[in-house]
Amino acid sequence: MRSFIALEVGEQVQKKCLSIIENLKHNGYQAKWVEVENLHITLFFLGDIANHELEKTACIIRRLNAKPFQVIIDKISCFQKATMPTSVWLGIKPCEPLHDLYASMRSELKAIFNKTFDHKFIPHLTLGRIKKVPNDWKAVIQKITVENIQIGKVIISLKSSKLTEKGPIYKTLEAKAI
Repeated sequence: MRSFIALEVGEQVQKKCLSIIENLKHNGYQAKWVEVENLHITLFFLGDIANHELEKTACIIRRLNAKPFQVIIDKISCFQKATMPTSVWLGIKPCEPLHDLYASMRSELKAIFNKTFDHKFIPHLTLGRIKKVPNDWKAVIQKITVENIQIGKVIISLKSSKLTEKGPIYKTLEAKAI
């Protein structure tokens, strides 16, 4: 089953994302925009995993024992290939508890999947996968201000992802509030 581990985002973040997406569209960006109900911050993309791996991963989430912390979105940026953007995303303000949680989960997941997960963690919320941008795409991005937006209560979830012609369909398999 195609799966990933993510942080959920609240309604305030969803509304802000829709506003930013409308701004980008108005300024000439064309993309496969993420549907509001699918907005999330990916911690780990697991890929296609077996049922026994799924259950072990769900156990990791159930056992989480982190103290509550705040996750704040504070910038907009793009991933690029060569000099062209490939996706536009919102970035997370540096947050030591989030990085600590990521590191501890990374070592547990490594034991389950016998593979190394990326040590360079860039927490972000993808808004869209870019198809076409205006000539002044960098200037458009730089003009968009993203004030500190709290994601709300931190909820970590294990999700399945079924790819369809209309886009992915996500299903929450396990979730835990911190």
